[in-house]
Amino acid sequence: MIDLHSDTVTKPTLRMREAMSFARVGDDVSEEDPTVNLLQDRVAALFGKESALFFPSGTMANLTAVLAWSPNRGSEIIVGDKSHMFLFEQGGVSQFGGVSIRTVKNRSDGTMAIGEIIEAIRDDDIHEPITTLICIENTHNACGGKVLPISFLKELRKMSATPIHMDGARFWNALTASQEQPKDVAKHVDSLTVCLSKGLGCPIGSLLVGSSDLIKRARRIRKGLGGGMRQVGVLAAAGLVGIDYFEKGGLKNDHLRMSRLAQSISHLPAFRALSAVETNILFLEVMLGTAQEVCDKMRDNGIIVSAWSSKLVRIVVHRDINDAMIDQTIRALVDVSDELTNTTNYK
Repeated sequence: MIDLHSDTVTKPTLRMREAMSFARVGDDVSEEDPTVNLLQDRVAALFGKESALFFPSGTMANLTAVLAWSPNRGSEIIVGDKSHMFLFEQGGVSQFGGVSIRTVKNRSDGTMAIGEIIEAIRDDDIHEPITTLICIENTHNACGGKVLPISFLKELRKMSATPIHMDGARFWNALTASQEQPKDVAKHVDSLTVCLSKGLGCPIGSLLVGSSDLIKRARRIRKGLGGGMRQVGVLAAAGLVGIDYFEKGGLKNDHLRMSRLAQSISHLPAFRALSAVETNILFLEVMLGTAQEVCDKMRDNGIIVSAWSSKLVRIVVHRDINDAMIDQTIRALVDVSDELTNTTNYK
């Protein structure tokens, strides 16, 4: 089966497995693992921040970031209404930190109106929670893998004194597409998370990046959440290989393949791209039939894609997908479109 339902399905490469086998390790809870220390220092320097901290997942890294920025219950954060932190992280900041969430509408490009963000920041009013953090997402998953414009980041930084956290689960893709230097983008936010287990293909791991003071608080919170691990250098070794892959431009192939796929099926009557492809994610609006029908028919053709709603299908290209697999996927989508069209005409 060709699995295009997410870039979380990537498998570690042979080079990663070799690096993991020979990694130097120690007790990371005691900050004694040399390989994870090397990874953290490398990522912090890459983004021009003072420090970084390794996590088993991006969800835990985002949760820890919010708790570190919002130490008092009754705080409130601002997020996009289509953001991963709002939709898909179980409201963890409320569950575990007593932090409320205020949403601002995400525009089609993943941004939010600056005026609406500023309007959502609470005044110092005894009746209201205290706004502690603004959260953005780059690339923006539910908006189709959109890269946040650098102009948006600059304006948000200029207009708001409230700390800004970036959920950068696919930030490597954003940097590849925009060709911006990591430091030049990261300087507009106070903290960010980056994922190793999506586009880079590592088996596990995300990092929270920010100031030394933030990471010191985060380390303690991580331990309380159960994220303190021991010989984690085995995993960090794969992360170092993954960053090498990013710096050599490896993610460009995913974007090019997704662009070719989108262009090749743009004429099909059964589907319509929800927006232009910028990175490795494509949302298709199903014009004939339902999204689940499309997913079932694609699976019959050996392709796994995901239904995001009754009329929306998501396709994600990742580093385990080659050109031949893209060709097979295009043929399958053509066949499914023809079948749905013929069925509709017959009815």
